[in-house]
Amino acid sequence: MIYHLLAEGEVFSAYRGGAIARNIANMMRFDVSRVVVCRVADDTWGYPPERIVILPKLVPYSKIKGRGHFPAWATSWFFRIAFVPLLSRLKAGDIVWCHNQPAYCAALESLIRKKGVKLVFHAHNSITPYYQRYKYRLFCADAMIFVSEALRQESLRSMPWLKNTHTIHNGADEALFYPLPSGKIQHRDVPCILFVGRLHPTKGVDVLMEAMRILQARKVDAICRIVGSSLAGGSKPTSYTRSLVKHAPSNVQFAPYRPGTEIGQEYQNADIFCCPSTWQEPFGNIVIEAMACGIPVVASRVGGIPEIAAEGGVLLVEPGAAIELADAFQKLIADKELRGKVAEEGLSSFTRRFRWSVICKQYAEIVSGL
Repeated sequence: MIYHLLAEGEVFSAYRGGAIARNIANMMRFDVSRVVVCRVADDTWGYPPERIVILPKLVPYSKIKGRGHFPAWATSWFFRIAFVPLLSRLKAGDIVWCHNQPAYCAALESLIRKKGVKLVFHAHNSITPYYQRYKYRLFCADAMIFVSEALRQESLRSMPWLKNTHTIHNGADEALFYPLPSGKIQHRDVPCILFVGRLHPTKGVDVLMEAMRILQARKVDAICRIVGSSLAGGSKPTSYTRSLVKHAPSNVQFAPYRPGTEIGQEYQNADIFCCPSTWQEPFGNIVIEAMACGIPVVASRVGGIPEIAAEGGVLLVEPGAAIELADAFQKLIADKELRGKVAEEGLSSFTRRFRWSVICKQYAEIVSGL
């Protein structure tokens, strides 16, 4: 069996879960031996109870603010107790596949090794801060997977001793993200630019709004639809989200959070997708989802996004550059043929590189080599 450990901050739910929960759910589709281990789950992904291990002791722990700064000895002691429902099930030959939580690996490695179980660590974000804080050189995974080469290289610069490292990009579900048939495509007089995701300063939504102000000043007809909230699963307004709404130009519209199982329609109804991130985005799931839906993408040249754009489908701009962003929008709006070409390249790249059936074959190769 392969047990996928979801960090305590996420829930395993199609409606309330985040990107990593979605990734695990898709990995489970292609291998019946895969099981998710988490603090809370519901039945919205359609998996039976025997493929979900619940860790109830993680529920109160997940609500403690600042828990990431607890001393390592304390978290290790607690995790060894909290993970008893998993540890009691492990058998020789099993794999514990830990997502984004190195503290789990540090706490559990010696216990799972005694059972003849392999350990895989899957980094969806930078693990360098964890090392700098706790010196998590204390665990040695049998394989380490990074969602982009940029993330892998960053980790190797700060932790050159890492062994058996691999880059495997994320995928998107083509049953949820796909182009509309030509007969169902809406032809709008005013093109729609879409943003989907968390409304957080690192996502660059304020930069996108500034680009829309520039288009308005240039008298370029376009609307921008911003779909999301400050956290996955919907959340209360923050000072940042209130500021966005208060200062939005008239060509910007806001829509509430929609779960991953329903967001495909938003992409299908848009003409251009924008990912204006200002931080080193480890990968960029929303970029490949838009590509899968057959629309051109304008995205920041940060983190793993240039790797996604390597075979077309994405116009790259510098992060935080509102004028450059507006220029890219205007170029695509003015040239319908270019818009179609970029969209076609993106869909072709997605089909070759980012379908889950393709990604899971790469995971299987790593498992077979353990």
